[in-house]
Amino acid sequence: MEIKEKTTVEDAIKKSREVVKVFERHHLDCPGCRGYREDTIEKVALNNGLDLRSFLKELNAAVKGAQ
Repeated sequence: MEIKEKTTVEDAIKKSREVVKVFERHHLDCPGCRGYREDTIEKVALNNGLDLRSFLKELNAAVKGAQ
């Protein structure tokens, strides 16, 4: 299953440990923050000034690379 805009941080992390590394590369503490169960990838990108499409590509590449 692909990570999409409305995927929560929690669900994205469950896909692969490599996803956590993407968050870390962007200096995001999302995997450990209080809102990780509700926050979507779209919200994280918007709140942190990230390009949503690029961020999604990076997250999905991490999932594919871990398979």
